[in-house]
Amino acid sequence: MSLLMSFVNPLEFILRYTVIIGSIVCVFGVALCLLSKRITMAVRNTDQINRSDRIYSTLMMIGLALILVGMIIIVLPIEGTFYKI
Repeated sequence: MSLLMSFVNPLEFILRYTVIIGSIVCVFGVALCLLSKRITMAVRNTDQINRSDRIYSTLMMIGLALILVGMIIIVLPIEGTFYKI
């Protein structure tokens, strides 16, 4: 049986601590991606920004990296039975 499908029911999977932590990291990543334009406008003190602005691009990349890390945390089972034979 696959390690990803080793849970008994979906509720047990959702309540695992790795899924909860990964979901929180993903939410922070999505929030950072959505708010990156506002943050950049506040830092630059302007009403409009370029899409090629360094702060905007950096914040978007950090947000996307947080989403990726959160998804990896959700998918990979970080428990003692990971390498069980």
